[in-house]
Amino acid sequence: MVKEIRITSVRNAHGCKIKKCCASCQHKCIESDGTRVCASMMLKVQQKFKCKKWQMSDGLKNAGKCDGKVKRKEYLIYVQEIRSAESDDIQNGIITEQERKTLEEIRKMFTEKFGSIYAME
Repeated sequence: MVKEIRITSVRNAHGCKIKKCCASCQHKCIESDGTRVCASMMLKVQQKFKCKKWQMSDGLKNAGKCDGKVKRKEYLIYVQEIRSAESDDIQNGIITEQERKTLEEIRKMFTEKFGSIYAME
């Protein structure tokens, strides 16, 4: 007989329903191979696993808060093109990793040319 795992839910401060399981827990860690580890118990677990030490992750505590901003697609493409060119230059020995532009520098360049990086604020 297979024991069925029953997942319960709670609501965060903004009214969003959150399932109580490893996937929504503050203690979850995901290794590079995709294996899920509970940092609290130091065990490999399944995504639906739930223990008594479950705590809502910070990201889910903010779900439904409505203070997010949407970046413009043009800005994301701009950053991707700069990073790609920098990676090519590093590979060809033209610049070093430390000479990459900071995100703040890239944002400043974009806003001076095209205005805000946000589509919706």
